[in-house]
Amino acid sequence: MLNRKTIKADARQLLGTARVSPFVMTAIVILIVFLLDRVSDLVEYGSLFYTYEYNAAYMAELMQGNLEALPKAVQLPGSPWSSFFLILTELLTIILYGGYYSYCIGIRRGIHMPYSTLLDGLTASGKLIWCGIQMTVKTFLWMLLFFVPGLIAMYRYRFAYYNILVNPSLSASEAIRLSCRQTSGMKGQLFVLDLSFLGWVLLPDILSNFLSWVGLYPLAILTPIAVQVWVMSYMTLCDLAYFEEGQRRMNQPEPWGGF
Repeated sequence: MLNRKTIKADARQLLGTARVSPFVMTAIVILIVFLLDRVSDLVEYGSLFYTYEYNAAYMAELMQGNLEALPKAVQLPGSPWSSFFLILTELLTIILYGGYYSYCIGIRRGIHMPYSTLLDGLTASGKLIWCGIQMTVKTFLWMLLFFVPGLIAMYRYRFAYYNILVNPSLSASEAIRLSCRQTSGMKGQLFVLDLSFLGWVLLPDILSNFLSWVGLYPLAILTPIAVQVWVMSYMTLCDLAYFEEGQRRMNQPEPWGGF
């Protein structure tokens, strides 16, 4: 069994020694995703900050105990283009995160990863997108049985994106099947790892909702982003340590061989 405390300590050390700052790289990713979300809000609801307006109204109704009004809080009609743009945003995000994962893979290897690494996801964009679609559909089907099978499926497919990035010869389906084998016997450890970050994961939403409720919209935007900049790179580096172990257990070559 991997030592979670050691893995987290190693990840924190990497955060301070990478030649290109993980915090700056993460901030760039989060900023791009934030802008995509804002445009999505504008296209779907006619307001750049609809999400924050909705959260503020939701919290106001919740605090007043008006539970019946919760689903309808500041509800606005969607645009006919909203579904198309939502899908496009999701696809662009998958590609962007592909480049970000490539960056994190590189700094775990101790090599220089420039900012242009974020574009690496473009080279495998088709496979990453098809992999994401397959995982979404399969997880949804497992969820129809019950929540727990769906949760297990999410952990089974956890390393699929990494597999594509380190071994471009794999198809999306092969990357998913390989991930299922790599995570065999490891899903419990990954679940505990996620639990150890639960407070950090929930904190941005809690802060955003609270600050929106009190009307501090600039802080509602900036404070959660600051938390995510720290947490996202930290979590990804820890996750990759488990991926490396999964590779070794499969008696495969060093996971960075195809990078």
